[in-house]
This record gives sequence, structure tokens and C-alpha cells, in this order.
Amino acid sequence: MPAMTSPRARRAARLLMGLGAGGAILAGALAATARGPAAHATTAHATAAATPRAVVAHGTPPPMPALRPRLVEGSVIARLTLPGGRPLTVLEGTPARPGMVGHDTTTAYPGEPHSMLLIAGPGLSPAAPPAGSTISVATGYGVYRYQVAENHLAAPSDAPPAEVPGLRLLVPLSGGTRVTSATLLAEDPQSRAELAEETAVAEAQAALSASVATAGPAAGHLLWPCSGPITQGFGPTGYSFEFPYVYQGVSYPHFHTGVDVGVGLGTPIAAAADGVVVLAGTNLVDGKPAGYGTYVVIAHGGGLYTLYAHLSQLEVSAGQRVRAGQEIGLSGSTGNSTGPHLHFEVRVGADPVDPMPYLG
Repeated sequence: MPAMTSPRARRAARLLMGLGAGGAILAGALAATARGPAAHATTAHATAAATPRAVVAHGTPPPMPALRPRLVEGSVIARLTLPGGRPLTVLEGTPARPGMVGHDTTTAYPGEPHSMLLIAGPGLSPAAPPAGSTISVATGYGVYRYQVAENHLAAPSDAPPAEVPGLRLLVPLSGGTRVTSATLLAEDPQSRAELAEETAVAEAQAALSASVATAGPAAGHLLWPCSGPITQGFGPTGYSFEFPYVYQGVSYPHFHTGVDVGVGLGTPIAAAADGVVVLAGTNLVDGKPAGYGTYVVIAHGGGLYTLYAHLSQLEVSAGQRVRAGQEIGLSGSTGNSTGPHLHFEVRVGADPVDPMPYLG
């Protein structure tokens, strides 16, 4: 994402890290998955003029665990309002009391551009919301609206649907489970870009990642896709177009889910490990490149993926097998970017993680 180099921007980012602004989910809960430019994790990380390898060799920054840290079972995370109904309390995990809704802790939180799974607790059987109606989910960091796509009755033996962006509400009934599916309403261009990207990645992963049967590279065994200074690290950022995250119990209004490497326009970008290209294309909103712009996602096995964004040119296509170090495209400044650089992410499933411990 855009390189944040001005002193004012750096001060804003440090302030955000110190204050933990943004509020939590009614009780300090998780926020939405995001991507974009980050505040600097350390001074060395922010200002390194050496290549990424030199930064790694000096031991900065310290490893950070995966995003989406979980709340204590039973924590209140949101209020859910169905069409024509009263607000319902949403708890983390299995509902502790009748008449409440539980959140499946392996899925996304309200507002995240991933799949959020909610399960109605004992004694709760609201009417099926009609297609096209709106479900509201209120959290401490914002109110999110979801548009109902459809309702269907699923037998207990039915396989769960693929994880794609949106909300699923499961209501146990005598004849099975009613599944209400709803899509997150993106009400501004940046939100639409984020949702389009996450939908494309989720669908591509579901379609092609099964062809990568290996265990995946271990931590410390990914190659750097290019060589250059790290201009943005993994962590909070001051850019307003980024989605929020709650990290280590602190809510940040915006979060950078990768590292930015400063390179010139047209620099060759290489695959970080052997794998299969699951997505290679350009994210467009209203006909213009947005978000990641032109980007590539590669599956490496074991649920590990790498993502390369803001490219000026693609040299691979979806379904193609690539080798570690193979050129996959050229650096650029497409999408939400203020200058040529590479935005590089490492994901475990749908969750972005700090790339530094994975890079050798």
C-alpha cells in the first residue's frame, strides 16, 4: 500500500500505537480484517536503508503472532438486529444464556471482509429475514449492515459452505438448521475494493488450493520477492482507508497486514516459494484499479499463501505452478499506492500474519 514517509504521518502512526484508538467490540473485541500501509513496528524497521535481508539479519522486528486474537469465551462482541426484531446480544463462542447469539470463534468479526458465522442459542428462533432485507450488527467500533441474500434449510449432514465474505446465521429448527446468508454492504469505493479482493481470494483459494498437497514452507524459509528498503512494516497505520483490527487486546482503527518494500517501477518480483498461482489479476472499482491494484496470490501448501500487490505487469496466470525465485511480475504503483513499491503479505488461511518470521 502507499508508502508513508512524511514525519507527520509517522507521528500519527506512533500516536495510534500508543493510544490504541478506535474502541473495542462493546467489550474490547476484534475488528475488521484490513490491509494497507502500516505504522512502523520499530525505528530500525521504519528507516532501514538496507535491503530486507539486512533488516532480518539484525533481528528486527520481533515476531508477531497471527491476527484475530480471540476474546474470552462469553465476551459480548456485538448487538445483532434482524428486520422487525429487537436487538440480540452476540457473545464470543457458545451462548452462555438462552435467547442469545454465539459467534463461531474460528470465523471473522463484524465488518471484516471474511466470513462471519453466528449461531442462535437455545430458545431463540427468529423468523427468517426476507431476501433483500438488512441485518444490522452494532459494535463498539462501528455499525455494519448486511443484506440478506437467501435462506435455506440444511440437514445436519450437509457440508458447511465455503468461507466467503459475508454473514451466516444458523438457527437450529426441528427439521434441521436454517441458514441465512447475507453480504456485507460496502458503502464507499475503498470498502468495495476490499470486499472484491477478499471475495476473489477466498473463491480462488477454495477452487485451487486443494491442488497444493504439500505441507508448505516452514517459518524462515520464504525467499524475499525483491530487494529494497522496508518502507512500511506490519502493524497499525494512520491511513483512514484501512479497515480496523484489534491486536493484542488494543483496537486500532487501521492496520497494515503486510510489509512494503521500496523498489523502482518495473523491478522483477519473484515467488517466495514453490506453489500454485490461485489469483492473478487487477482489482477494479468503478472501472479503476483500487485496493491491491494488479496482484498475485500463490498457494504454497499447508494453508500458507503469499500475496504480491501494486504490480505494473503480470507474468503468471491462475492455475500455473511456479518455483521459488521465479519471476511472477513487475513492481508498480497500481491501486491504492502513492509510489512504486511492493506490498507483500503472508497469510495462514484467511488470516494475514507478520511476514518477517517467515522470510529467510
